[in-house]
Amino acid sequence: VIIEEENVFLPDGFRLLVEEFNSSDPNVRDIFKYAIKRGFNKHKMWMLKIGCSTNKEFYRSLIMPSFDCNGNLNFYTSRKIDVDSNSPVKYKNANISKKNIVFNEINIDWKLPLTLVEGPLDLIKTNDNATCLLGSSLTEDMYLFKKIVENKTKINLALDNDVYYKSLKIAKTLSQYDVQVSILDTRSADDVGDMSHEQFDKILNESKVYKENDTLLAKIAQL
Repeated sequence: VIIEEENVFLPDGFRLLVEEFNSSDPNVRDIFKYAIKRGFNKHKMWMLKIGCSTNKEFYRSLIMPSFDCNGNLNFYTSRKIDVDSNSPVKYKNANISKKNIVFNEINIDWKLPLTLVEGPLDLIKTNDNATCLLGSSLTEDMYLFKKIVENKTKINLALDNDVYYKSLKIAKTLSQYDVQVSILDTRSADDVGDMSHEQFDKILNESKVYKENDTLLAKIAQL
């Protein structure tokens, strides 16, 4: 699979959060505390290379960069740690097309089962061979879809319970390309990012392989 590269740059003054646990800057300390509260441990901080920035556009924001298979930056997203009426926007993303990237492909082994979640912060709770959709859709024109099909990578699909029918749609489409998909039961939390590591491991171990009649059964249940 060949895609056109787009230039992405991290915000000025970016620094790795794992190296800032003893920072003298109270804002950086608050971002570090927020990361810990969300479930980050030292391993995940290093693996996902989360950080913060002195750039005022990213004031009190947790930054999650993404790197392609060659280690080149291909995307980033940031999340404000406190949101109020004066600053209602939580997230700020790199201004490029999401369909042409795989979030942190550098961490992926395509020969092993791959966990798919919706957003970057959901990756805190997953196993390590995982990536996110940056949304809740996976279509045939997306680079991620093409890489999965190309490698016949087994998929563990862990989208939020409120988009269960989107999970079925994704599973059905991938299965038409002979890709095995297991759908995780995420009803135990509002979203994957709210789960404990133990909760996620449990639903991953209990996941069931998608079968074509699952879509039909779901439609019947709606009647």
